[in-house]
Amino acid sequence: MFRYLLLCQCRELAACLPGVFEPVGDAMELLLPDRLMAKGGVIEAMVEGIPEADWLGHVEILGWMYQYYNAEAKDAFFKSKDKATPETLPAATQLFTPEWIVRYMVQNSLGRLWMLNNPQSPLREQMEYYIEPDAAHEDFIAVDGPEDITLCDPACGSGHILVYAFELLFAMYLERGHRERDIPSLILQNNLRGLEIDPRAVQLASLALAMCAREHDRRFFGRGVRAQVRVLAPVVIAEDELPETAALRKHPHLLEALAHLDEVGSLLDPTEDELAALAADAEALSRSAGGDMFTANVAGRVACAKDVCDALAERCHCVVANPPYMGSSSFGPFMSKWVKKHYPDVKSDLFSSFIARITDFAKEHGEVGMMTPFVWMFIGSYEKLRVKLINEKTITSLIQLEYSGFAGATVPICTFTFHNSHIDSYEGGYVRLADFTGANVQAPRALEAIQNPDCGWFYRRNADAFKQIPGTPIAYWLPSTALDAFIAGYSVDSISDYTGSPNITGNNDLYLRFFWEVTSCKVGHSWMPYSKGGEFRRWYGNLIHVIDWSDDACGYYCDNPTSTLLPKRYWYQGGITYTMLTSGRACFRHIDDGCIWDKSGPVICKLGDRETWCLAFLNCSIAQVYLDILNPTMNLQVRDIKSLPLLEIDDRGKSKLIDDLSSFNIKLSKLDWDSFETSWDFKRNPLV
Repeated sequence: MFRYLLLCQCRELAACLPGVFEPVGDAMELLLPDRLMAKGGVIEAMVEGIPEADWLGHVEILGWMYQYYNAEAKDAFFKSKDKATPETLPAATQLFTPEWIVRYMVQNSLGRLWMLNNPQSPLREQMEYYIEPDAAHEDFIAVDGPEDITLCDPACGSGHILVYAFELLFAMYLERGHRERDIPSLILQNNLRGLEIDPRAVQLASLALAMCAREHDRRFFGRGVRAQVRVLAPVVIAEDELPETAALRKHPHLLEALAHLDEVGSLLDPTEDELAALAADAEALSRSAGGDMFTANVAGRVACAKDVCDALAERCHCVVANPPYMGSSSFGPFMSKWVKKHYPDVKSDLFSSFIARITDFAKEHGEVGMMTPFVWMFIGSYEKLRVKLINEKTITSLIQLEYSGFAGATVPICTFTFHNSHIDSYEGGYVRLADFTGANVQAPRALEAIQNPDCGWFYRRNADAFKQIPGTPIAYWLPSTALDAFIAGYSVDSISDYTGSPNITGNNDLYLRFFWEVTSCKVGHSWMPYSKGGEFRRWYGNLIHVIDWSDDACGYYCDNPTSTLLPKRYWYQGGITYTMLTSGRACFRHIDDGCIWDKSGPVICKLGDRETWCLAFLNCSIAQVYLDILNPTMNLQVRDIKSLPLLEIDDRGKSKLIDDLSSFNIKLSKLDWDSFETSWDFKRNPLV
């Protein structure tokens, strides 16, 4: 009986929501599992395992269930180390957005636009995550009413962001006096847009919005109104199918992208020439189709391509997204080549490509909200993206979560909003949650900061100040005095050397040894001391390796494609070395002349009489503060060290004291190191 009722209900809903409940034929009905109501079945799990209250008024529960439905496929993809395909890409990049982050993004984009146009609106009371704008430096698009506002999610998934945007828009319509039952149709027709490569996710998003509409309009299913949520499916148009005069023949790259639309998705940004070519060919083919079945088929595909590209070219007042995250190493062959060509400055990950693309989805002076990994804020490969956001856009707010602050991902997360044009001197609101461990405390602490800006983890910053720092990291929590040091001081780079490539043997098993494995008479001749990082240790030590430095070995380093020979001007140079890979504080050590080094233990050399003073600075807490900004990852690069700012000390007595203390620390650390048998200057155990 349940099976019969379920099929009848699906047939009825297919008439109301044809994009969601597809008609099921007799053959497909046979595939429906038996014993749906059996003990231990999926229906019982849904009814018994999920509280009834969670089903009521929380349509986003569909998205949660869909994510867990795909969890096994997602885990299998990343364990396989395979390249992404159109079949695996949706599940591999799916990440459900926590409700509080959805509310923050939508309130500070859509809600912000409304409040700037209507400063006295009572809607402010419903927006608990709204960060007050910098009223002295504000710019926005003027809108007459809610009917004028468009909001797009270009990677909408199961529609969580669109569902909350629906709620906020509904309040705006009510505020302007619209009848409750009229509002759902107005919102779906006028305001919301969604794009997604996963057909099933599009169905869920459409269903979620239909359920939101049905809550306020009991006759909604009979009105024939559909949510404007579109699946980006491939449209294959071969060049030789088109007439010789077709304008699309001049745009083979567009045809190629359309054929792979289930991979590139919303990243496709059609140009005006491409849109004009699609429009011209669609019209010409529709006129010439007549009774020609072949021409009619091609005309249909061209019309479909035009429809998709028109949607991709639409610019909205607000764009809000939690874009897919996937490193370029997992891209399929076509995706890898296509992203490198169209997004060369942000090609290392899908999320960064989406940040760049979303600036074209939004109107000029539009509002954008995003949730992404926060690596774009700091590391060198995203510097061009940061510079573009700072120079051409305006960061209006940002919340940086703690490393473990998001349970659904294995990457550190931030969520931020920006105005899609530059506003001079604008001071955005920033919330830093780095000191609050765990996903369950992120929302309360963010809310506390927004409600009480004097809490200690809320900051106001003009993003132009970040340009003072080498690499332009988004170091919003840094005091102005620390920022000024980059202007008033000089860099480690200006008093040191090392810009060459490190030594790479290409075969450490053959060419590296511990020094006690080599005859002592060869050390310093055919085998040279080799700096290779090591454990946390400051001032001196960790020098236990030697490298084969014979003519034959050096010839191999030059000729082997996987090897690199350290440039000759750096051979045997002493200076300051450090351990590149670290999960905690950085550690710097003096190293004597006569060494070679690789990338895991690089040497900053030719410091002259500034070496001890510089070593003291590098090992102090202030340097660590700067390093946390310049590179918060575990791989500390030489460029980060050389960007650190140094300030002159006018008092010669204090300067000499620093040098003396630093030299004394080196001496103490060397005595300690030499008390172990792993030092080549070991004489005897101090206990003996």
